[in-house]
Amino acid sequence: MTLPSDGWIDLTHPLHRDLPTWEDSEPVSIAPYCEIGPDSPVRVSELRMGSHNGTHLDAPSHFVAGGAMVEDLPLEVLMGEAWIADCGDEALLTDSVLESLAVPDGTLRLLLRTTSTRRRLMHTSRFERTYAGLDETGARWVVDRGIRLLGIDYLSVQAYQASDETHRTLLSAGVVLVEGLDLSRPAVGRHDLVCLPLLGRDLDGAPVRALARPA
Repeated sequence: MTLPSDGWIDLTHPLHRDLPTWEDSEPVSIAPYCEIGPDSPVRVSELRMGSHNGTHLDAPSHFVAGGAMVEDLPLEVLMGEAWIADCGDEALLTDSVLESLAVPDGTLRLLLRTTSTRRRLMHTSRFERTYAGLDETGARWVVDRGIRLLGIDYLSVQAYQASDETHRTLLSAGVVLVEGLDLSRPAVGRHDLVCLPLLGRDLDGAPVRALARPA
């Protein structure tokens, strides 16, 4: 994949049918609806996918009844300065693990590179339960630090074995969750971030195009 101009790094995994999906989800399907030929002057594709396939974000309504939808998310949260941290070999991201990352005070957007990147988990279609993610103590740490956007490099910020209160703690506090990021290229440190979702009504999640540039 070529890099965008002006130093921007694409953090988005392209949509295709071999992306991993959650255990009970259908894979992405992209197929031609019609092809250029005697019966059609144009090519048109049909795209079928869930709202949490590939690189995507979670709106509060994903886990919180009556919560905000994608259309309600404030744009100022989705664009601005972000800190990229590397979690090393840690698989369960507890409050103490996150505290050890030396995230600068005042960070509003935090992206976590984990073992999932080094294991290339987003590059295999098989769902892997041993991806790295937060537990409830890690979620509470994020909320207490005033972080408003949290990104990670596999399909869920919540560790597979963790309580669903991990998601609820974050989403109830209005933290936007960005999952399935490609964090293989950017360095640890401060970046400008743009992370814009597909805009649709009444969506609990949506695919995003995420870009970062060293600040």
